[in-house]
Amino acid sequence: MKRGIFTALIMIVFFFASYSISTAIPSFARKYKTSCVTCHYAYPKLNAFGKAFKNNGYRYPQGQDPEMTKEEPVKLGVESYKRVWPDAIWPSDIAGNLPFSAHAIGRIHYGGNFDDPTTATVEEDKLLTFEIPHEFEILFGGTFGDNISYIGEMEWEHESEFAYEFAVQYDFEPELHMKFGSVGIHASPEHLRMTREHYNVVELQSQSGKFRLREGAGAGVEIWGAGNGFGDGGGFTYALGIGNGQNDGDNFDLNNEKDIYGRATLKFGGLSEIGGTVGQEGANSAFYEDNSLRVGGFFHKGTALVDTLNDKYTIMGGDIDWWFDRLNVVVMVMTMNSDFGGKERKSLAYFAEGNYVVYPWLITHARYEVTDKDTDDDTKDPTSSLIPAIIFMVRANVKCSIEYLVPLDKASKDANKGRFTFQFNFAF
Repeated sequence: MKRGIFTALIMIVFFFASYSISTAIPSFARKYKTSCVTCHYAYPKLNAFGKAFKNNGYRYPQGQDPEMTKEEPVKLGVESYKRVWPDAIWPSDIAGNLPFSAHAIGRIHYGGNFDDPTTATVEEDKLLTFEIPHEFEILFGGTFGDNISYIGEMEWEHESEFAYEFAVQYDFEPELHMKFGSVGIHASPEHLRMTREHYNVVELQSQSGKFRLREGAGAGVEIWGAGNGFGDGGGFTYALGIGNGQNDGDNFDLNNEKDIYGRATLKFGGLSEIGGTVGQEGANSAFYEDNSLRVGGFFHKGTALVDTLNDKYTIMGGDIDWWFDRLNVVVMVMTMNSDFGGKERKSLAYFAEGNYVVYPWLITHARYEVTDKDTDDDTKDPTSSLIPAIIFMVRANVKCSIEYLVPLDKASKDANKGRFTFQFNFAF
């Protein structure tokens, strides 16, 4: 049995390894004529340089963007317009080619009671389920001149679900950006996750079930920035924002309240937060290494409307992100207070995960999660799970993974929620 499983894994890897997409390079990679691993540990998870690139407004650090750009942009005005402004429109540029990329995800599930996301009921006795395609995304991002950048996504999930996010920001300096559009705390590594399973901290719902951190703050405004630390490497990041909060397909905002949120981090060692070569051990440093320790804290406060009742929630949390050689460890603890219908509920969720690079194309992963929806209710045990996974970077833009959701609490075991998932992604 074990030999058969191992043989099947090898066949899967070689099947994908034999498939080459010569032009399958996302838009930023095309712009700079570089590989995805310049910015990614294993996409979508960013490496240290990728974070510095983002912190510079999706530009190369230390003013190197013009010389590193290999696709000739279309000039909208000439440099001399800057000298005669306001009697001329400030010059800018746009991408020479359309800055669009595509990302597709497919999944195969085995074991447990598979919850079919296209129906409202749990589908019983499905040992093997093909969810292909699961999701298709159109991604876009780029810059307009020296101080404006944008990023967005249009997402189709299954046959009937469509969602989109878009944000444009003015980049005064790496230390100060102002973002307009889709905003959110991005405290957890949810938007950088490598597994099929979402992080428990973003799935924890308020009492009414109308809010979870995964939804973000909706449309709004955010001020954020990053800076280098004292001496070699490290630095800080911060973000403070306000958004509509609860919304639906017909309304940008469902109540008169606004959500507010904030986050701050401090990094010790490693590549500096706004990049360059400060803190790098050398030009030959592996893209998946960044010997450093980052600590952070965050909050999110808002209101959800249910009929005529308000569900007021407050989220607070902290996290540690440690990189050592080929190992990366992330730990996060989050609390949620939800006041709904005259009842106040306190919730707790936390996880610890480790990623280890065996080879640049082979990463092992394990995550342990615990969620206690009501810390004052002793009649129900917290839910807990273990998620081991293996990630194969078949190409820089082609990834497949095998993971197993192991339920650890009695209720989840009795509900037979354990399952294997094989997932494949490709982007171009």
